[in-house]
Amino acid sequence: MTEKSVVGKVVAKKNTMAGHSRKRDTNHGVCEVIRSPLRHLDVAAVNESARRESRNRELHLPPISVYRWWARRTESVNGAILDAFGKDHPGRCLIADPFSGGGVIALAAVVRGHRVYAQDLNPWATAGLAAMLSLPSPVEVSRAILKFQAACSDLIAAAYSTRFSDGTPSEISHTFRVATAACSACGHRERLFPHALVSLLQRKERGKTAAFLACPEGHLFLSDHSQKRRCPTCNRITDPVASYTEQRMITCQRCGHTEKLEQRAANGSWSWEIVLVERVQKGRREIAFPTPEEIQQADGNHWQPTKSLGPIVEGQETKVLLRHGFRNWEDIYPRRQRAILEALLTRIDEVIEGEDLRAALRMAVIGAAEMAGYLSRWDRWYLKSYEAMANHRFNFTTLCAEPNVWGTRTSGRGTVMRRLHQLLRAAKWMSSETRKRLIVETLANTNGKPALSSKVDVRVVTGSSESMALRSSLVDLVLTDPPYHDDVQYSELSLPFRAWSRMTTDSLVGEAVVNDATGQNSDHGAYRRILTRIFSEVRRCLKPNGHLILSYANREPEAWIDLFSAFQEARFRAVGCAVVHSENETDHAKRGVRACTLDLLMDLVPAGETPVEQWCDETNGGETAEREFLRLVQRAFLQVGNLPPDWESGFRKSLLASAFLTGRAR
Repeated sequence: MTEKSVVGKVVAKKNTMAGHSRKRDTNHGVCEVIRSPLRHLDVAAVNESARRESRNRELHLPPISVYRWWARRTESVNGAILDAFGKDHPGRCLIADPFSGGGVIALAAVVRGHRVYAQDLNPWATAGLAAMLSLPSPVEVSRAILKFQAACSDLIAAAYSTRFSDGTPSEISHTFRVATAACSACGHRERLFPHALVSLLQRKERGKTAAFLACPEGHLFLSDHSQKRRCPTCNRITDPVASYTEQRMITCQRCGHTEKLEQRAANGSWSWEIVLVERVQKGRREIAFPTPEEIQQADGNHWQPTKSLGPIVEGQETKVLLRHGFRNWEDIYPRRQRAILEALLTRIDEVIEGEDLRAALRMAVIGAAEMAGYLSRWDRWYLKSYEAMANHRFNFTTLCAEPNVWGTRTSGRGTVMRRLHQLLRAAKWMSSETRKRLIVETLANTNGKPALSSKVDVRVVTGSSESMALRSSLVDLVLTDPPYHDDVQYSELSLPFRAWSRMTTDSLVGEAVVNDATGQNSDHGAYRRILTRIFSEVRRCLKPNGHLILSYANREPEAWIDLFSAFQEARFRAVGCAVVHSENETDHAKRGVRACTLDLLMDLVPAGETPVEQWCDETNGGETAEREFLRLVQRAFLQVGNLPPDWESGFRKSLLASAFLTGRAR
């Protein structure tokens, strides 16, 4: 029997028909018809919930703060899918996620009482997921945090205690350094401030004009940014709106030679000079020139870090670090920051009992390593620092902000104190939502297919999902969020965390991403082949009536072609799809660009004789160029299982002509 398509049919929210309904076939009597659980979604409500969650993910789902990950999808969408699936498959199910990454799907499943199989190639992801799901009780976590804090108080005081300009005790919140390097032509060394406006003294919304400015010669002075000013040192006119390193180019103020920043870094003369400090205490903030004591406190020889974190290997994202003089992962951290991180990890092992507690606290400390003191960029308008890999890219800046690793009572984005606070919130949330201590089993590889005990709530596996540590035909639903072609280089972004965790920093062979710099899956068809192998393994693990549901977003037609080809080659067929909100469109990185803020949800089932009744949501969410682009994608997806031999060229042509890719007005 051919597959029946009812594209565009929107099933009422209260529809309770079973996922495998019975239908009359005039030739063969009564047969089953497979229907998509996505038909139960209230797409408008899911979208609204996802919008709210994407604006403050940690508030809606506190456990995700246990470990850092990128491009997490919302619990609002994944939870709604699980609820919809439960209408057709009631009871406790086994939910599998072969690309578990940030752990949202596993978390959404366990709080609904399901058993979970979660796998990822990246050891940072699986270690973080296991730590998140194994959190001890809030009382145990609170006691451990207090004990840890007491053991570290003297160290933190020695590192960051200082005084305001009026002599009042305070703490150092940030230490600012500017890069200095010699001109390749004349050898003149100068400070390389990126902008004339270095930092306001108060956040932009306060409306105050006081600021630190840097003149073209690199002299720093306190003035205001309302108009051009003369430098009190060299009398040069300083335009507060001037940029000195546009396109990462710099012009020597002595000889006029213009070159790339990386050319200056290549001559080996790169160094960093402390130029400002931020002092805070009880709601008071002061950005000022550093005292000699504060400079010694930051860069003195009494800080003696000992750990080597390993070499930085060239990749799609890491190459910017290599071009600007960083060779090893420890190079991205100032001496004090390295020494403090090392000492905190040692204190955990010395004073904390219980591996689950130690693992959770290690995640908090190692998580703070993302605020690398030579890569953290300072927001001069809103007075906050950004992590080393903000916007899914490694930053490079010539004005960096080393944070107080521990954090202060009044500030501390990304610091250990903030992460410990979030850890306790996560423990409380987990205790409240699950009402029990989860039994989490971890496997280091996928050699063999060990039986999954009914007592285990979650099995977490490290390794390629080309081989899953499950026996055949066990899984009710595979719900996942695979890597989006070449959009996010998870392996590279996780390298600082893996280095601090003493995990492997080798390339992760078998990662389902395209990386042109390393050649991984960059040859024609490689990405498609690895997805085919993974989805074939998924089909082996699924029950005969199981579903594969995943979300995906990409602007690249080849990514969709590879994905759909992999589905078909792995012997799946499409049964349903819907477009849902996925990303916070107000994020700085997404403003003014044609970024993806919507996901396509795709529901597939193993190939077979049972007919399917296809469903496609056509709720009008306000037609945009991106939504029309995804309409084209939906039409092709619904042919998966019966894609004609010549489908690729026409599909590619239609996407390339779409307004979402061309930028033309609709």
